[in-house]
Amino acid sequence: MTDESAGQDIRLYGLSKYYGDFRALDDVNLHVAAGEFLTLLGPSGSGKSTLLMALAGFVEPTHGDIFVGGSSITALAPEKRDFGVVFQGYALFPHMTVAGNVGYPLKVRGLGKPEIAAKVRDALDLVQLGHLATRLPKQLSGGQQQRVALARALVFSPKMLLLDEPMGALDKKLRHDLQLELRQLHRRLGRTFVNVTHDQEEAMAMSDRIAIMRAGKIEQLGAPRALYDAPETRFVADFLGKSNFIEGKVTGIDAGIATLDTADGPVVHALGTRPAGIGDSLLLALRPQKLMLGPGPNSRKATVETAIFLGTHAEVSLRCASGLALALNLGIENAQALPAEGTTVELGWDPAATVAVRPD
Repeated sequence: MTDESAGQDIRLYGLSKYYGDFRALDDVNLHVAAGEFLTLLGPSGSGKSTLLMALAGFVEPTHGDIFVGGSSITALAPEKRDFGVVFQGYALFPHMTVAGNVGYPLKVRGLGKPEIAAKVRDALDLVQLGHLATRLPKQLSGGQQQRVALARALVFSPKMLLLDEPMGALDKKLRHDLQLELRQLHRRLGRTFVNVTHDQEEAMAMSDRIAIMRAGKIEQLGAPRALYDAPETRFVADFLGKSNFIEGKVTGIDAGIATLDTADGPVVHALGTRPAGIGDSLLLALRPQKLMLGPGPNSRKATVETAIFLGTHAEVSLRCASGLALALNLGIENAQALPAEGTTVELGWDPAATVAVRPD
């Protein structure tokens, strides 16, 4: 699979899809760079699968346009778009061997048997399944079936690969292993990958950028680390990972540090690139791993409700005097000495640990 398989860029302009009064997609504008791995992430009903199916040609937009490589494809039939597509259920033909399944797209394109055999061999080698070419799908594990579906989607050297929850049917460990393999495959091939998932860890592990979707719109778009460290809204902060939320009113500002009056006492917060003024109400997001046991610039007393050891870390649920619930994650170095349930502990966090987000 050579340079001919280099990716193409995608541009969506005002893409909308209505089903009666329901807006599955609502004026979506998006640019996906050539060779990029973009993940559409969101809860059920957010529009991510509708957007992917519109790209594939299986959903006709109500409004808007789709450009790939500088040309509009909005009116093209799915088979004319020449994209590789992998579905959650793999959609393998049960009566065909692995080689037959992978070679099917080439057969319908009219290639000769020797050329099909060579391309199938290359595609199966790419996903490390050459030794299983003669088996039937029912003789394969879930992970092997997923690799066959990938090989079939890649065998005709598409410029783009569309993945619709391709690992949703796999167990957690296998899903993790295949996430890494798919990421490495993307890097080797250099094609444009667009992936749909509701799994935050999958999106973080594989993507160059993530588009977080909500109610048919893109809520926020960016690199995984940027989205995690600087969510713009409560929805993003709560959907991508977990967050604690603290509400307060700004009572003072000094050298970029704001003091807020909250239900559990004053909080100091580093404003960073999001300014605020005296009297402004702010909603702060605080990641559980940035909350610490012991005093800090921000200190609180809270009662331990649950404390669970999970091997790599521990999760502690706490309740402040105001009733505010807080989640605390302890790394492995501190996870062995968990506070007892029902005890009162002191918590602290740094002013730079919080991020001001827009309420929903």
